[in-house]
Amino acid sequence: MAIKIIIVTICIILSYTKKPGVWLNTLNTFFHESFHALVSLILGNKVKEIKFEETTEGSCISLSKSKFRTFLSSLAGYIGCSLISLLFIFCIAKGFTHWLIIGITIYSFFILLFYIRNTYALVWTICFSCINLALTLFPTSVPIEKLIIFIYTTLILIDNTKACFTILHLSFFKAKKSGDCNLLHKVTKIPAFVWGIVFNLVNAFVIYKVLKLVFLENYI
Repeated sequence: MAIKIIIVTICIILSYTKKPGVWLNTLNTFFHESFHALVSLILGNKVKEIKFEETTEGSCISLSKSKFRTFLSSLAGYIGCSLISLLFIFCIAKGFTHWLIIGITIYSFFILLFYIRNTYALVWTICFSCINLALTLFPTSVPIEKLIIFIYTTLILIDNTKACFTILHLSFFKAKKSGDCNLLHKVTKIPAFVWGIVFNLVNAFVIYKVLKLVFLENYI
């Protein structure tokens, strides 16, 4: 319990630091933008490129064949980053951490080779992919693998929560700059702030489930 609390505390502190914070928070940006791309591919859309910067802002450019496909791919970023945290916790509990790291390695190299374009995103994704590749090639103990996945989970949840709050604020006061919320508004005609609330509710539910599983039920 103490180790878990220490890890979460350190991750929160680091996420607000300058250089380390940018690199760590980019983990959430990588998954956010790549989930847009992944859902677009599954739905048959053409994905052109993924970009993200040192500001942790990112974009995924794709050509959609219908409003419904645009709607689903727009939901994928924030909701996907929330739900993947539950998947990571499940994999830790069931002893699937090594297979999960293999999956993350393959996934990150796939995104790197086909869709990453700008310099910062290339450098970051190469580093992330190589770290995970090293974990799959060189023997590591199960506790270390669990620790790494737990750190990934914590970092994604922290930054996704900050991003959800930011986009909620924008959706109320600067709707045209609210990214996915604005796009969903254009597709559905539902106000942008409604989608900001939806993203935050889903994220809040996931945080509740993760905290309950990790700290109250000792699921991992």
